[in-house]
Amino acid sequence: MNRTETFVEKVNDLCSIVDRTELNFVGIGVPVTFESQGYPNKLSFESNTLNDYFVTKKYIADGTIAFLAETFGINLNETEIISARYDVHGDGNYNVIVGFPIDSLDKLPDFLPEHTLTLKLPACRYAKMEINEQKREGRIGYGERMQADEYFIGGFRKDTEYIFNIAGFPMNTWDASGDLLTKYEPIRKSADENDRFDTFEVKPVLLPPWKIACCTQLHGKDEHMCIFKYFDVATEVYKTGLSRYNQGDFYGFPVDWENSYKSCFGSRVSSFDGLPNSVEKITLPGGLYVHVTQKEFNGDNPSMPYDVAFNHMDKLYFTENPAFEFDNSRKVIARFRQANCASVFVPVRKKQ
Repeated sequence: MNRTETFVEKVNDLCSIVDRTELNFVGIGVPVTFESQGYPNKLSFESNTLNDYFVTKKYIADGTIAFLAETFGINLNETEIISARYDVHGDGNYNVIVGFPIDSLDKLPDFLPEHTLTLKLPACRYAKMEINEQKREGRIGYGERMQADEYFIGGFRKDTEYIFNIAGFPMNTWDASGDLLTKYEPIRKSADENDRFDTFEVKPVLLPPWKIACCTQLHGKDEHMCIFKYFDVATEVYKTGLSRYNQGDFYGFPVDWENSYKSCFGSRVSSFDGLPNSVEKITLPGGLYVHVTQKEFNGDNPSMPYDVAFNHMDKLYFTENPAFEFDNSRKVIARFRQANCASVFVPVRKKQ
């Protein structure tokens, strides 16, 4: 660690800023796409979501990383096990590599385990956050990585002047038992206000009408509760099989209601026939939308796509596409893909 990492500044007890040197890295590469499903278990988050966390847990638990280390003559108890995201795109698409540093990429063993890749992790400044999911004595840290994510996109941005650095590789470190130790977010200073949006992609897409099984809540009455209401009954929807092809995705949107609106949250389904009475059935209109999505880094801020949709579309889309305008006859739709990647669909139309 002393040769790869230099302490820069302490932010709080669980977070510090560090500089890490360039690393030669070898590991097992796994693509994650918008169609990726999790590892079968039950009707749960783990069963329908694939991300770098679950990929790393699998490859440590099943001995793949130990076998890779044996191939290189490396003792896992004397090195860092690292998972990193690379070739990152938006809408739930990125690649994961799980492995460890090596001295050189020039002299590799003649034969390697399948899906072995090499990568150079560039020198970079990071926000380093301690994780202690197992609540082990003698260690400090967030109780789960998601708590560290929430701090990074919220408190960290307020406590420091740093933003995410897309030139770096978001990483996590692990021990040989599969325990998550630290989370690293590559960071840099922003040049100006517009610089905050370099992680975004905007793309016009045609959407068909979508059938959504959801729960609703009136505006002004804890409208976010529609999310928790749906999670309470989601298993009933999953049991019907009508959402089995979209089980990792959730949708949020408003609908007009008595001179106001209701907030809605739920899953896409193939049919309304056979759905339980505990959910409402709403069809979202299709048409032309601009899909606003963040590149799938750790620590995405799920509120930022809303900020773009309602406050920055001129700068990010309409200025370069003056023939189009916002379509007020339809609503903005939010999608939470794999409960990990937030994006929004902004309705647009050609100007008359």
